[in-house]
Amino acid sequence: MARAIAARNRACYDPWMARLRLPGSLAARIAVGALAVVASAAAAAPLLFSKDLATPFRHREAPWARSGTCESCHPDHFASWHRTFHRTMTQEATPSSVQGAFDGQVVRYFGISARPYQKDGQFFIDYLTTEGGVSKTLHVTRTVGSHRYQQYLADNPGDGCDNYYRIPLVWHIGEKRWIHLNGAFLSDDSKNYNAYLALWNQNCIFCHNTSPRPGSLNYDELQARARRGERVSWEFDGKYESKVAELGISCESCHGPGGEHTARNRNPLRRYLLHVTGRADPTIVNPDRLDKERSVDVCGQCHGQRLANPPGSIRDWMHTGPVYRAGEKLTDSVTPMHAETPGPPWNPGLVKKRFWGDGTPRLSAYEYQGIRMSACYEKGALTCTSCHTMHGGDVAGQIEPAMRTNEACRSCHARIVSDVAAHTHHDPAGSGSSCYECHMPRAVYGILAIHRSHHIENPDPARDAESGRPNACTNCHLDRSAAWAAEATRKWWGEKYRLPGGRADGGPLEAPSLVSELLGRDPVPRAVAARMAGRRDSPLNVEARAAFVVPLLLEALRDDYPTIRFLARQSLIDVATEAGAAPLVESARAFDYIADPPARTAALATIESRWTDFTREGGRALPPPPAGTFVGPDHQLDRDAAASVVALRLTASKEIDVGE
Repeated sequence: MARAIAARNRACYDPWMARLRLPGSLAARIAVGALAVVASAAAAAPLLFSKDLATPFRHREAPWARSGTCESCHPDHFASWHRTFHRTMTQEATPSSVQGAFDGQVVRYFGISARPYQKDGQFFIDYLTTEGGVSKTLHVTRTVGSHRYQQYLADNPGDGCDNYYRIPLVWHIGEKRWIHLNGAFLSDDSKNYNAYLALWNQNCIFCHNTSPRPGSLNYDELQARARRGERVSWEFDGKYESKVAELGISCESCHGPGGEHTARNRNPLRRYLLHVTGRADPTIVNPDRLDKERSVDVCGQCHGQRLANPPGSIRDWMHTGPVYRAGEKLTDSVTPMHAETPGPPWNPGLVKKRFWGDGTPRLSAYEYQGIRMSACYEKGALTCTSCHTMHGGDVAGQIEPAMRTNEACRSCHARIVSDVAAHTHHDPAGSGSSCYECHMPRAVYGILAIHRSHHIENPDPARDAESGRPNACTNCHLDRSAAWAAEATRKWWGEKYRLPGGRADGGPLEAPSLVSELLGRDPVPRAVAARMAGRRDSPLNVEARAAFVVPLLLEALRDDYPTIRFLARQSLIDVATEAGAAPLVESARAFDYIADPPARTAALATIESRWTDFTREGGRALPPPPAGTFVGPDHQLDRDAAASVVALRLTASKEIDVGE
């Protein structure tokens, strides 16, 4: 080992000696002496640091160092982290971090007018009176998010504390426009303007920053008031002096506090010893060295909604923050939420609505729960980093290109991947032979997007129909029913697959699942179906899809949930673009899914007119719509026939509190 270290350092010493321009013999003697010292020190290094490296380390007690201290020794890892959306999850509001158009243009929703603008490098939003005057000015000081949309935090200098409030206006990065938060969450149009006003210090701080310390100043007082039966607004009555080790998700979120690691590794001999021997450094956590449970725990601290464990420790959370540190067992300090987790007294079904009827998560931020339900984790060695890489790949998901294909499954399922068609009974080049599409279907609602389920499992049409879930088969075969899918699975994979007894959403079992899910009463299947309706990898050609999908999407544009209107509009644009219906595309793009009802009604009338023109005059030859879709031979929705399904939406409130 001493020789290895000496050889490694010769490259440094030889050029240095050459620059001194000493006589050859003297230079040689100095070099030999220097290398001898290094070699002797290197030989002694294992003895010097053996106790250090063998002593268990309590990361919970270590100081935080911040990501900047990591760069000098780990420049590549620092650079790859620096480009991620983790880093920019929370930022100070500066001209380089703010993506929204603070250009002085008035934005109006719910009858309230706001004017975002910039002044002297700072950002403000004026709320206007009906006469055009300013009723209130908010100073935007921080941002949250930088990928799909960006939220803004405003302080309130007059409240005598360090509170930051999430304002209702959000910048949608993809569409380059302002939207209201009610157009991002799963709520109907009845919400008021400030329904999603939130206090960063008691909500966003926990998952979007490193080492959050909420610093509640009056938690005990508010608890006492609540116990006396007084009305307490935790958002407006709470006062905080919050601190974080670092804004955003930094190195130490995944590797643990780095202060002691930085201090000890100032000694170069220690660093060389670790490098040459490959030994683990106890002062820092490498998730790849953890067992599978503690490895997924690192991600689960944010990607798994949870409660303080024990429940009484929430008081400490609100003062000094969560006690979990990377490398520990997560469930020692938190209880992950599941379908059976009781909600608060005023909303007992709050948590249950976030899961499908069989307990599978149906919202994002529950990936931890999903993976831990999966046989690949329970019986195998799957962890989050089996697919995701924190220092490489596409920043949108942090996945290497090969891991987006069936290669992701080859290490454990080589036989299936080598002859996938024999397993799937589908074209090996099509989506029907994609491991992801069948075993991790898109059936999870994340803000304004549909994500893959992280409960890795076999598709089961009967189970899914009876638990209210979208099914992988009918997500692709848009013209088929759950009963048809169940028959196919029984034919190919055996009698263990049974026929469904009915649909949990109350829709007709023999009708295409798309109909019940897109027009039914539950907003999560409606959201999933609205987006799946626009997929291009369906076995149907574009004419066959457009023949019945477009009329159903037009009905979805009438949905009372703005999010579903948004997803339906996206799919309508995709289908119309593929069909070559340029006027329909243009009118769909002009549809503002969160505009006032009169404006939406007028825009929808134009879209419907363009569709009628396309079917009657310049459109491609469209085949007859499939049976059970409530779409007539004129390719218009038979609203009377569809009324029985649409009416299901009125039978029960299914609003989902997404917990963000």
